[in-house]
This record gives sequence, C-alpha cells and structure tokens, in this order.
Amino acid sequence: MKYQQYLKRIALMLFSACAVWIFWPSIPVEKPQKTIQVTVKKTSEQTISQLEKVEVTDNHVSAVSETISSNNSAALVAKVYAAELNYPPYSQPLTDVDFDRLQPNYFNPQSIPVDNEGNEITAALSKFRYTYPEPILATLQGDNIVNAELQLIDTNSGEVLVSNRFEQEDNSWHVQLNGDRDLPRQLHATVRANVNNKTITMALALKYIDPIATLEGFDSAFTRDADMIVPAQLTTKKQGLYRVRANLFDANHQPIAHLVTKKKLRKGSNEIELKAHQSVLQGKQPPFHLATFSIELMSPAPGKPTQYGNSSIKKYEIKDFAVSSLSDVSYQPSAQEQQRLQLLQKMSQG
Repeated sequence: MKYQQYLKRIALMLFSACAVWIFWPSIPVEKPQKTIQVTVKKTSEQTISQLEKVEVTDNHVSAVSETISSNNSAALVAKVYAAELNYPPYSQPLTDVDFDRLQPNYFNPQSIPVDNEGNEITAALSKFRYTYPEPILATLQGDNIVNAELQLIDTNSGEVLVSNRFEQEDNSWHVQLNGDRDLPRQLHATVRANVNNKTITMALALKYIDPIATLEGFDSAFTRDADMIVPAQLTTKKQGLYRVRANLFDANHQPIAHLVTKKKLRKGSNEIELKAHQSVLQGKQPPFHLATFSIELMSPAPGKPTQYGNSSIKKYEIKDFAVSSLSDVSYQPSAQEQQRLQLLQKMSQG
C-alpha cells in the first residue's frame, strides 16, 4: 500500500513538472489546482505500469485505467487545461472537493506512535500561517498523556523563544502562545509530551508574520460586460505587485468560484477588483458572498520571499446584484492560451 502511494506521488510530480515547464512564465494568474485521481498497479521497482486516463466533461474529471506513455501524459494535461479554458483564469469554478482552495491555511495534524501496540498521539496547530497579533493555538490528543509543553523555537539558532504548558480539557489538551511582531521567519513549534513515563517530541511547522497589507472591505458590486466586479479596498505598507484571492459562495453557502486578481499597488490606500464571470454565476442562487481571503505581495526577485497580508473582515455579502444584467458572452481564450493547448495536443499525438 505504501509502495502504491509512493508511485502515485511520483506520477503526480511528473505531471506537475510537465505543466510547469509548458506554461511558465506567461500565465497571468494562478489557476485553481485540479484534483486528479490516479490508480497505480505495481509491476517492478523501476516502472509504473498503469495510470488513469482522464476524461473531462464540463470541467469534471473522471478516470479510466490506461498504460503510461509520454503521449498519454500530454493528453491528460491537455484535457485538464482544455477544461480550464472554458472559464477565465480569474474566475475558475469551485466545488466542495477543492480543499486546497477552501482551506488554504489548513494545518495537517501530525501523529507519532508511542508504543509497540499501535497507540499514538496527534498534535495540530489551528492554522499554518499566523499574522500578528494572532495567538498560536495548538491541540494534543492521545491516551496516557501525563503532561505536555509547546515551545516556539528559532530554527536557525535553536533558541526557545516562548513556551507554555498544555491544559487538559475532556479528551484533549490545549495550549496558547502569544504572538510577537518580531518573530523570525524561520521557526517551528515543538511539542514535548510525557506519555507512559517517556518523553515524546514532535516538531510542527508554521509561519508567523507581520502583515504587509490589510483587506479593509469592499464596495458594491457592479456589471462590466460578462463580469460581476467587486472592488476591494486595501491598505498596504509597501508598493509592489499584489495578488488577492477570494472564494465566492451562493445563498446556501455552497462554493461557486475561486477569484484571483493581480495589480501593482502603491503604499497606502488602494483599490483592486475581483471579477466573477457569468459562466460561473448562471443558475446560482443569490445573494452571493465572498470569504477565505488571501493577500500576497509577490516576490520581486528570486530569493526574495513572498509576503502576506490579512483581512479585517471574514465575509462580505453581495447584495442586490442581478445575474441577468451580465452579458452571456462566453470566455474566449487568449492567443497564448490557445497556443499552449495546441502544443499539448500535438505532444499527445507524438
């Protein structure tokens, strides 16, 4: 089972590398990732014998087993890319299975065995990336925990910056560490737990940042041709190229679309527009709302890290917008996008 999972990861990495090589660097905005299910059958230590062939219908991906070849790999990428081209890159469909878009700051719980009988303890942070002045929250679960401590450590120096003891509540343990504006960029949290008179240590990765920008709110949505425009108000601490992302939901809180925009902004007060294309809004139940905001100051050069902002609001409701006011013109892929698709299709034909 572990070997099959390893082979799956290798296959997905090969496809990802292919897509990056073909599409870099002219894609204007980051597109939502598609989840592609892969089935692998073991044949030898050096080969992967089968991969699921992807069939795309209305942006949905289904799978049928087929032998791997470079042509099939290109055909797979071409079909996924062709499905994406039904929608503009700034307004891609979103479903409840797109976990990476719905929970972009999710922390994956970490588990470690504590004995030879299969017992384990599990630790988790409330999120992966924190912004000042948010506290760092952690939970610990497992049997026979006597006590535990959470330490925030400077990865470069090994110095313990702050620590606190877990407190037990029902069947889990909880702890909070206060944030600091000046925490180093490279740090991690370490759990030290006493379990059955043994000290168990777990390292948890995280980021703690002083936000470079703040999303203050939105102005009323309006129509521009086939797009619903929602102007966002940002306050920035530094000029540069910013990327803002948000998820659009319907009246039943079901995901509709992942919206992405980029713009060069000056220091201070700025406006940037999020756009939802009519193709993702047709048949959806208003009123709509925006949530899951992400603000980034893009890296200006190799070696320069991306910086992150925060939002002063959790949700924005879009009131009194009529989808019928939008033009029903379909999205037309750009010349570059069509050329990329043609290249993939030629590769799939050998």
